[in-house]
Amino acid sequence: MLSFIGISCVTMADGEIVLHRRVHSRKRRSTETKREIHQASKKQDLEDKDVPEPVHVGCEPNNWLSNSFVKSPSGFKHKSFHQSSIRKPSQVEVNKDSPGNACFKICTSPPLRRSPRTPTPSSAGSLQDRIKQRLQKNALVQSPTLSEQKKELQEQMICQAQQDARELHEQVSDTDIGPFFGLPTKVQRLIEEHRGIKKLYDWQTECLNLPAVKEAKNLIYCLPTSGGKTLVAEILILRELLCKKRDALLILPFVSIVQEKVRNLSALAVELGFLVEEYAGSKGRFPPIKRQKSKSLYIATIEKAHSLVNSLLEHGRINNVGLVVVDELHMLGDRGSRGATLEMTLVKLLHACEQTQIVGMSATLSNISDFKTFLSADMYTNNFRPVELTEYIKVEDTIYRVNKDTLDPSKQLEHERVVMFQYTADMKRLDSDQLFGLATEVIPQHSCLVFCPTKKNCENVATNLCKMMSRFKRSLAEHKRAERKVLLRELHDEGNGNICPVLRYCVQFGVAYHHSGLTMDERKLIEEAYSDGVLCLLTCTSTLAAGVNLPAKRVILRLPYVGQQFLSRSQYKQMVGRAGRAGIDSTGESIMITPHADKKKVHDLLFMGVEGCYSSLMYNEGKGLRGLILSTIGLKVTPNTLSLAEFMQKTLLNKQNEVLKCDVAQAMMDALENLIELGLVQQKKDDCRNGQEDVRFLEVTPLGKATFKGSVDLEYSQRLYNDLQKAKDSLVLSNYLHLLFLVTPYETGVEIKPCWMTYFTQMNNLDPTELRVADLIGVPEGYIAKMASGQSRRQSVDSLTVKRFYLTLMLYNLWKKKTIWEVAAIFQQPRGFLQNLLTGAASFASCVFHFCQEIKEFWAFPDLLSNFIKTLSYCVSLELLPLMEIPGVKQGRAKQLLNAGYKSLSLVAQADPDKLVKIIENFPRRQAKQILLNEKLEAMLGEYEDLMSIPMTLPDNKVTAEGQMSKPTGTVQNKEQTSPAMSWISNISQSASQDSVS
Repeated sequence: MLSFIGISCVTMADGEIVLHRRVHSRKRRSTETKREIHQASKKQDLEDKDVPEPVHVGCEPNNWLSNSFVKSPSGFKHKSFHQSSIRKPSQVEVNKDSPGNACFKICTSPPLRRSPRTPTPSSAGSLQDRIKQRLQKNALVQSPTLSEQKKELQEQMICQAQQDARELHEQVSDTDIGPFFGLPTKVQRLIEEHRGIKKLYDWQTECLNLPAVKEAKNLIYCLPTSGGKTLVAEILILRELLCKKRDALLILPFVSIVQEKVRNLSALAVELGFLVEEYAGSKGRFPPIKRQKSKSLYIATIEKAHSLVNSLLEHGRINNVGLVVVDELHMLGDRGSRGATLEMTLVKLLHACEQTQIVGMSATLSNISDFKTFLSADMYTNNFRPVELTEYIKVEDTIYRVNKDTLDPSKQLEHERVVMFQYTADMKRLDSDQLFGLATEVIPQHSCLVFCPTKKNCENVATNLCKMMSRFKRSLAEHKRAERKVLLRELHDEGNGNICPVLRYCVQFGVAYHHSGLTMDERKLIEEAYSDGVLCLLTCTSTLAAGVNLPAKRVILRLPYVGQQFLSRSQYKQMVGRAGRAGIDSTGESIMITPHADKKKVHDLLFMGVEGCYSSLMYNEGKGLRGLILSTIGLKVTPNTLSLAEFMQKTLLNKQNEVLKCDVAQAMMDALENLIELGLVQQKKDDCRNGQEDVRFLEVTPLGKATFKGSVDLEYSQRLYNDLQKAKDSLVLSNYLHLLFLVTPYETGVEIKPCWMTYFTQMNNLDPTELRVADLIGVPEGYIAKMASGQSRRQSVDSLTVKRFYLTLMLYNLWKKKTIWEVAAIFQQPRGFLQNLLTGAASFASCVFHFCQEIKEFWAFPDLLSNFIKTLSYCVSLELLPLMEIPGVKQGRAKQLLNAGYKSLSLVAQADPDKLVKIIENFPRRQAKQILLNEKLEAMLGEYEDLMSIPMTLPDNKVTAEGQMSKPTGTVQNKEQTSPAMSWISNISQSASQDSVS
């Protein structure tokens, strides 16, 4: 055996060479080791002199062997040690038999027998020299190191990760940009901040992962009220805007809901960089502004959505809308113009744009299969409710629980309890239905809604409940007393110093009424106070159930009636669906007070299915169908009778023709003939195509085009034309009374019942030029005087014109800057009615504007109506109009801003909220931030989009005012030269991102 610093090499009898390395200590060679080496060397000399090819010792690391040998101060003292003793290794094994030694065992093959040959000079020398040379050569050969092995392992892991990523990419959509249903985690964080939702319900997750959602197919999903349907729709809308980079349209049934949704989504729009555009009342631009970068969410009423779709179809931009969401899809069955208008909108989308996804949601759909066929949609239904609902009915003094788990009629109403409230004789007289006892079981710790049949009944019930509270439970007035005083002050300020006497009395007890007679500002304050717990009981009409989401611990139905009509199953489900507040209450309950005579009808109502939802195109003798045909011909969607017949096959009416017993083809021809008789459509025979001689080509007349582009009711289009024709020849411009009459809605005039004495008084207050307007339109002063005195009238007048002029007088008083409170007192009308009248007049004025644009002889009216419409919307002076367009700013606040020097939107946008609070009296900081950061940012972004749409490259030469040729201007440098508009948009955007929550 031979040894040198830390190394020993042993050749065993079986041809194996074992190298030993000393790890921890260096030991001296022993006599026994030297003897083993000498014997191995002597035995090797007896072997054949044939030396095999040199090999590398395959141990790792191999540097330490040569280095140790070179530095070793001792050498071998034995005879030559031939290379033939080292066999070609087949494998290398590492053996650690002891903590101090590391043994490398080289397994060699048996020695090769070859013919003898003469040793070469290279093989001469001592064994020590030959081993030294071999180890030095081995040291020059680079062997794998630990770092290289790690690098190779990392490369393998990277390759595997890339392969996994490719496979995952093939499985997901290209539009996925984040882990939250394809959205970035920022969206999830914003939903938690603004909605307080940390986790979605299981059904929401399941619905958002449906194949129809991933593949952008049409979808209808139905769940009970308060089940969380709206959140799913909002996530789908955000996916369309942020991931797919396409516009979206959200259709809602009422103006108030549109305005609420615009407010709620504005904060998300600021954070995520999209625009929210309101299409309700007089608001909305046709066609909408083209956006270069930011996408738009159009939030519209049913009527405005139809006009928007028509405009996009006409301008070839309908494909820009990637998603249409319809809330309350069952409105298709509304037996009136709203249901027909909604069906028109959807069938046009189905026909003209197959790439647009339609998503509908509802809580009260029964014949779902009809809608599935109509929209070619997938269905998703679930009975999930976040809070368990228990239904009761009260008959006299007995309360029965509704048991829907049995089919036995005798067990479907289970006796629950007998009410035993300690009522005195006076209490029984005031409250025969024991509403006070039922309500005080839950308030003020919990909330309560009381649905009443009429608006007047709402106010009476609220007043009676508060009278009983003041006499028998005065402690209810002490609950949140300070907050209720603040609410009363806010109501006083919104009314410009006026407040409803009923609200002034009831609010101190935590009670208020809620119906359409309130102004929108009053309703908003009451809704916020109820949500915050300041108010604990609301008496309301059925419109609240179909409107804003205001849940309660207990819902009480005062009577099973809406107006004079018995309650429908869908109305009942919407009302009781408000019972139970998710995250607050563990259960919810509803109690319907039932007269004994109506017990059988109520029983049938509770256990019957929801009424079927059917097409409304045939309402009023096919009025909706005529409107659909007129608009499709005008938009050139159906240029002939053949294409019109194909189009009609896609309608819901055609899908339900057997149930409705309607011959769609015959109804279509009848409607077409009627349109021709009205002078709205022309037909002519053209050269027959494909051998079909009966194919007729259709086109709209100028009046027909004006009718559908102005969204004017077919029933009143000819009347409007006649009124404008008469006004064209004798329009009175010395005042605004004549223009106001032209934009007074016809539908509202049909419903109004004038107070003739008030009518006569207002006519007496008109000056001669104003009376001339009345005579020109056909409302003689003598006729009104006879009606007021009750005398017989022989004079023939048009009743609709007389009623419309009565409404015009209301608008004229508002136009002359009288408050809604003053006008309401004069005409004995609810404040909400006057506000709706003003909104309706502004909306109809917009219709008249578009109507006149299509008829050349009315060229002057668009110029007259352009500024008139904006002024009518707010009834303020021209200098206040820009400020009134800021949501949340009313006339009084606009005057304060104007007096403080803020005359335009740009000045308001650049203002400091702290400065506004200091210089404007009673201006809350919260409202200041809302005005500056939230509400008007979308308008600023709109201006930014307009700037970005300017071509970036200017002409090479330009003629100056002096007639000289200017030098080439090149390309606009946006980065180096930022306009003031761009800078304050950037600043306000940064502020909005920081303070949007407040």
